[in-house]
Amino acid sequence: MTDIQILEKIGLTKNDRKVYLTLLEIGTATVSDLVKKTGLHRSYIYDILDKLIDLGLVSFIIKNNKKYFNSENPERILQILESKEHKIKEDKLEIKKILPELIKRQKIATEKQEVRIFIGKEGIKNILEDILKTKKDFVAFGAEGRFKEIFKWYFDNWQKRRIKAKINYKIIYNIKLKGKRPTKEQKLVEVRFLPEKFEFPATTIVYGNKVAIIIWDINPIGFVLESKDVVKSFLNYFELLWEIAK
Repeated sequence: MTDIQILEKIGLTKNDRKVYLTLLEIGTATVSDLVKKTGLHRSYIYDILDKLIDLGLVSFIIKNNKKYFNSENPERILQILESKEHKIKEDKLEIKKILPELIKRQKIATEKQEVRIFIGKEGIKNILEDILKTKKDFVAFGAEGRFKEIFKWYFDNWQKRRIKAKINYKIIYNIKLKGKRPTKEQKLVEVRFLPEKFEFPATTIVYGNKVAIIIWDINPIGFVLESKDVVKSFLNYFELLWEIAK
């Protein structure tokens, strides 16, 4: 007997199909007949028959206290599919009704989320794009960074978009980078330098209500903390360093 796999579209497993197709071929059968024809265990047959009866694909009659099972008209399959389509439409309408509530909960969850981790170049790009998305001035300090070295053309593109959006920023570098920073692509920027003894293991960027800490490695990693209190603390720290820097 050839399997008709497309019947899985109405939820019939391989064994379900085996029993159903057997009934189609032999017409009327007892459980014992189906066990012999399909090779399935009797307990499986009973479970499958219950399922097929619920779907309206099989019915039974009782003769001399014995159940005989019959397959119903295969057109019932179309009715099942139409019923599924109708249910899907109803479900869509119900989901549309609750979408505003789900979106609201997502926003609440986002506000509560304090730390996000981004790994690799694409992950760091997410942070950099988020900085532009805020459309607000920001401050930065820390390690020399390898933004241009790692991202190349994206660095130039990002700087152009920042300038076009008229986003200013202040940044503090180590004195070792004097003469190398800022690069020609960096406009709308104020730069100061700290003595060599001020070494930082990462670059810190404070923007909007977030603080991003980026560790520039072969596979860079970034942490974004979203908290007004944390931002306030880092801004105070930045202002302290800004006064010291020259």
